[in-house]
Amino acid sequence: MSTSVRLVGFIISVMVFAGAASTVAVSDPARYCNQRFGFCVDYPQNLEMEPPPVNNDGRRFHDRDGFLMIASGINNSMEETLHSEMESQEEELDTVTYRKFGSNWYVLSGFKGPDIVYLKTYVGRGSINRLYIKYRTSLRSRYDKMVDSISRSFVPGQIGVAH
Repeated sequence: MSTSVRLVGFIISVMVFAGAASTVAVSDPARYCNQRFGFCVDYPQNLEMEPPPVNNDGRRFHDRDGFLMIASGINNSMEETLHSEMESQEEELDTVTYRKFGSNWYVLSGFKGPDIVYLKTYVGRGSINRLYIKYRTSLRSRYDKMVDSISRSFVPGQIGVAH
């Protein structure tokens, strides 16, 4: 067997293994639910969950390659509306590439420096639940499908009341 045939076989094996690994991360999630704010989100088991903050407002998750996910809640003490909250978050991005909203939620995606940022937020009179995801633009093909899966699983708690 020639060296080039073995090399092609090796590359195909690595690609198949890498594809299987990313499928497992998306299809076999763990679930995090925040007791204080009531929101829940599914996340790949390969992400490391950091210890909870003292006020139990959410959790940070990350991997070795710089992927960061933060699921959190805050009380809406500033009486933010859906649109004022969305405009405030838009200002944090260098470029907004996607924007969508419903009656009590919005999604923003764009760039901040060399990173892609994805934000899904539910805004209520009492509290705000937020899913923040950041990863290197160079890893887009690796993470985009995973981000879509995580985002679809994110459900708010009782945002009509403070916690």
